[in-house]
Amino acid sequence: MLRPLEPATPGPAPKRKIRALHLIYSPGYGGIETIVLNWAKNFDPNTVEVYLAYFANDRNRELPFLEAAKAYGITPLPVRWGRFKPFLKAARDVVKIVRQHGIDVVHTHAYYGDAVGALAGKMGNFKTVATIYVWTKHYEFHRQIMQFMDWIACQFIDEVTGTCKDTALRTHVFGKRPETIPVLLPGYPDNYQRISEADRKKMREAAGIREGEILLVNVARLAPEKAQDQLIRSFRIIHKKYPQTKLWISGVGLRSIEQELLRLRAEYGLQSSVRLLGFTEDVWSLLGMADMMVHPSHAEGMPAAVLEAMAASLPIVASAVNGLPEMIQHNVCGKLIAENDVQGFADAVVELIEDPVQAACLGQMARHRIETDLSIREAVAEVERLYRRILGC
Repeated sequence: MLRPLEPATPGPAPKRKIRALHLIYSPGYGGIETIVLNWAKNFDPNTVEVYLAYFANDRNRELPFLEAAKAYGITPLPVRWGRFKPFLKAARDVVKIVRQHGIDVVHTHAYYGDAVGALAGKMGNFKTVATIYVWTKHYEFHRQIMQFMDWIACQFIDEVTGTCKDTALRTHVFGKRPETIPVLLPGYPDNYQRISEADRKKMREAAGIREGEILLVNVARLAPEKAQDQLIRSFRIIHKKYPQTKLWISGVGLRSIEQELLRLRAEYGLQSSVRLLGFTEDVWSLLGMADMMVHPSHAEGMPAAVLEAMAASLPIVASAVNGLPEMIQHNVCGKLIAENDVQGFADAVVELIEDPVQAACLGQMARHRIETDLSIREAVAEVERLYRRILGC
C-alpha cells in the first residue's frame, strides 16, 4: 500500500529586499566616496537594492564623484544644494526620493549628509543610519564647526556607526554608551589583480621613472590632518641617503596646503624629486608603479587609500593614529610610526629600502588582510545585518 506523501519541510523564508539610499556630501573625490561606491557595487542586488544621492550645484565640486560613480555604473540622484546651504530644501528632496523609490532606510555620510539626513528622517518618518569616519582636533576652523554640526545631527539619527573602533569610541550619542556604537568596516574588493611586471615596467618608463629609482606615493586630500608637510620633511632625510628616491603626492584640497608643500619642496631643493599630481583618476595604476605607500597622517579612520595600497601588495609606512593600527599590524603587514616623528618615519622607510625581502613580505601580508579580515564581502554583509536589525526584517 502506498503511503501518502508527507508535506515538504518548508525552507527558510526568502529575505525581504531592502531599498537603501546612501546620501553623501561630496565636495571632491576621496576615501569616503570610494568606500560608498564600493559598498554600493558589492551588495547583492537581490537582498539590498542601493540608490545614491548627492548634493548638486555646489560650485561643481561634486563632479569628480559623479565621474567616479559613472565608472562604477551608478547614476546618483541629485539633492538641491548650494553656497547658502538650503537644509530644508535638501531635506525635502531626500523625502521625495524616499517616497518615489520606496526607500526603507537612508544611510548618510559626511557632515551635511548627516545633518540633512537627520532632518529628512524626522520630516518623512523613516529610518536613518549615519557612518562617522573620524573625529579630530586637526581640522581647520570651518571643518571644526562642521564636525560640531555633525555631532548634533548624530543625536537625531536612528543608528550611528563608525568605520573603526577608535571612531566608535569617540562617538557620543545621548543615552548610548560609546562601546555599543556599531563598527562598519569599509572593506575593499580583493579581485583587483596586481599589475604584471612587464606592464609595470612600461608604465614606469612612460612616467619617467628610470631603472633603479624608488617611487614613494602618498594618496590623500591636501589638508592639515594629512601631514604632507611632515612627509616632505621626512622625505628630505630619505632622499639625502638615497638620491634615487622619488615622492609623488596625489590629491586635491586646500590651496594653502598646496602652497606650503610647494614652498617646502623649493626650500629643500626637491623640485625634481617631489611631484604634486593633483587629482588622479586611476589610482590603481599609480599604486602599480609605486614601490611603497607613505601615509603620515595626524588623524584617520580607515582610509581607503591605505586599503587600496594593501590590495596592491605594497609595503606601507603610516602613523599610528586612530583607526590605522586596526588596519595595519606593525611589522606584520606594514610599519606604524608615532605621530609627528619625522626622523622615525624616515628611518622606517629607509629600513624597507635596505631590506626588500621584508618590504615584499609586508606587502604580501597586507594583501592577505584585504582577502580575509578586511574583505568587502564581509563589510557589506555587516551593513545588511545592521539594516535588517533596525528594520526588524
